[in-house]
Amino acid sequence: MDRREFVARSVLILGASAVPVETAYCWRFGPAASNLGTLKIGYPRTQIPSFEIPAYQGLSYQDRIPDTLDIASRAELAIHAMTAISDPKLDDEVYWFADFFRNPPAMIHDFNDWVLVAEGLMEAVPLLRVATGSHLNDNVDPVWMKVALQCVGTDGLFYNPLEGRPWGRLSPSFSLPVWRADGTTTNLDDPSVKEVTTSSVCARLIRIMTVYFLRDGNPMWKATIEQMIHRLRALAVDREDYSYIPSGGFEVNAKFSGDAVMPTGIEAIEGGNVRLIQGLSKYYEVTGYEPARQLAAKLVRYTRKASECYDTGGRFLFSPLEKQWMKERSYDVDEVRLGGHFHSRTLGLLNLLDYATAAKDREQMEFVRSGFEWAKTQGSSLVGFFPEYIIGGDRYPSCESCEVGDMISLAVKLTVAGAGDYWDDVDRWVRNQFAENQLTKSDWIYSMARTMEKRPLEYNETDEGVGERNIGAFAGWASGNEWALQSGIMHCCTGNCSCALYYVWERMVVHDGENLRVNLLLNRASPWADVHSYIPYEGRVDIRIRESCRDVLVRVPEWVKDDGLEITCKINGTSREPRREGRFLSIGKSHQGDQVGIMFPMDERTVKETIGGVPYTLVLRGSTVISIDPPGKNGALYLRAQYRGQVTFRDVTRFVSREHIVW
Repeated sequence: MDRREFVARSVLILGASAVPVETAYCWRFGPAASNLGTLKIGYPRTQIPSFEIPAYQGLSYQDRIPDTLDIASRAELAIHAMTAISDPKLDDEVYWFADFFRNPPAMIHDFNDWVLVAEGLMEAVPLLRVATGSHLNDNVDPVWMKVALQCVGTDGLFYNPLEGRPWGRLSPSFSLPVWRADGTTTNLDDPSVKEVTTSSVCARLIRIMTVYFLRDGNPMWKATIEQMIHRLRALAVDREDYSYIPSGGFEVNAKFSGDAVMPTGIEAIEGGNVRLIQGLSKYYEVTGYEPARQLAAKLVRYTRKASECYDTGGRFLFSPLEKQWMKERSYDVDEVRLGGHFHSRTLGLLNLLDYATAAKDREQMEFVRSGFEWAKTQGSSLVGFFPEYIIGGDRYPSCESCEVGDMISLAVKLTVAGAGDYWDDVDRWVRNQFAENQLTKSDWIYSMARTMEKRPLEYNETDEGVGERNIGAFAGWASGNEWALQSGIMHCCTGNCSCALYYVWERMVVHDGENLRVNLLLNRASPWADVHSYIPYEGRVDIRIRESCRDVLVRVPEWVKDDGLEITCKINGTSREPRREGRFLSIGKSHQGDQVGIMFPMDERTVKETIGGVPYTLVLRGSTVISIDPPGKNGALYLRAQYRGQVTFRDVTRFVSREHIVW
């Protein structure tokens, strides 16, 4: 069951070298971007509070870096994709889906365009602009926020307008039945339904507006969020010590009748209850707004006690609905108890983790850690391939990038919270499946499409610059050696993985006021030091100190022998013997302008690994896969033979932000 079919069926239920954003990849909008003509969208309100998006300020300078994985460059690519897939004729609404397995390749509008809000695109763009200083397509951001405010109904919730959006009723997900103000229900085919929402969309909008509030301090964002929380609390049904919002979507001022269904299984997460925890928790962490914590706590108890999503150890429970979907795809899952849609469950764990962090709840933290440890065993932890569905054994052939991004996000957040040490996992997954799942070239898309029968475009589709506009997006159905087994992109993957990019960028180099800590040996500019990584060309990292430090601590990669006897360190060309502090080298005091050079021995090795049910032979340098056999066809992965040669360099514009958003 692919996720697009998963969306359709929900109607029935109530490398990785860094890639610069070059001119060839940079999509700037032309005059015509859709076949929809001129439409007037019926937003819930037309008068909105005023706001301005502050400039992203920081220091820019030129640098020459090894041509290895660079998170800031990947973040720029992600910004490109998220803004270039927007439709300027339709208030920059995004095309949520891209289909490459057709002639011509096309992007498609439907109900699920609201991944723009619900799956993190609008959240990730300002965060990644903080990280990179990128102004690419920055005319899009204020339009998105203007529309978001226009979509706030009189009761304070975000509503997706249906008037003037004929594609908006196509393939609705987790929004049936539609609850009305008189307590009756209908569906989206009813033309009298003018707008609809679910708590999942409102949940992510709370996080989006919290980012903007942190940036500009405008009390309007705070007032809008708190009105939304007040209304969500009024909708919640109390049971014992937990609360939930019944299944379905709702119109403005909706109320539920006594026969409203409590969602369980995948509906508990995708319908919005579990997803709501993260927005509430982050807002509480930022502002201390107690009603947000109280509602989040009740939803956490619902998740643990009544949602039927996890067992007591955090392992994923296979819901009957998901089993039905898998059986329709000829998978025998009758006896499989643990499993289900991977991203839904890991997203649920991320929600619980944000609550645990904000509320300092160690019991919930341990539950998340336990679930994460089990999830690591359900795919290839070597490269970071995690299947779209866990169906028992290593049988499911593809992974959504959402799964990879979620697992990286969990690993970073659990480590930062002190619940484990998962930097080695982050390093492997980011360098391999995650980096390879980000689209960095589009020629293969057009070559593949030319082999297929021509298919006319529908009214809600466009073929304009499809490959180029999606550069920087993340794969929807990747295998162990191919970018796409089918279709192409669901931009839920782009949004969630872009947020993961920020988590990695934010925490890979940290400074506590006295000490500098380098957690990942990847290229990174920062106010305190610039890190130049030669890995995997060779086991070398150079650190240029920008601010004097009492100590510089550098994490030793897992592929270095435990004794560390072959590690060498030099400061300004003079050898220095570093101390070992656990997994870190303690370099000692360093002054502004110092050049720190560290060399690690790095071997090449060949391993056998089964990924998505397929046996592969991988060649690795350090933790980086440099080749895979058998090779792929549709966007082949791991074409990295250059790493066996001499290191190459590239010139970049570095950006060091004056802002720091802890997210």
